[in-house]
Amino acid sequence: MKITLKKFTSLLLFGFLLTSFIATSQDNYMKDKMKNKVKSQRVAFITQQLDLSEVEAQKFWPIYNGYQADMKQIKSSMDFNRGNELTDKESEDLLYSMLDMKSKEIELQKKYIQKLKTAIPAKKIVMLFKTERDFKEKVVSNIRERRKNNFDN
Repeated sequence: MKITLKKFTSLLLFGFLLTSFIATSQDNYMKDKMKNKVKSQRVAFITQQLDLSEVEAQKFWPIYNGYQADMKQIKSSMDFNRGNELTDKESEDLLYSMLDMKSKEIELQKKYIQKLKTAIPAKKIVMLFKTERDFKEKVVSNIRERRKNNFDN
């Protein structure tokens, strides 16, 4: 069987594309797997730190998940990736947009504090904000440690 240069090139290109697609799919799978793992760890950490009863947890988690989704939506509206490409005017506009985003976050927190008070006492809501910070610090610390270990090896 004789393979022409055109067929060989097509097969080679198809092979590269297929390999690229598989690698991207695996990368996305691993990212999704890691996100789910972190989410599960967050649930366990918050539940433990707040010492949520079963009744509290049943009321708390739907409210908290709504809060997280709304907060993610607010934060996703900002584009910080342009960096040094911004003009002075665009930078100034971005600064005011950042302040506006912070205001929206505070308003959202006020709204959800009222909702959370129907599920857990105010003391646990205060603990929630500290617990969220502690969890983020723990995740960042773990990432730094892994990177350091990967760099050392």
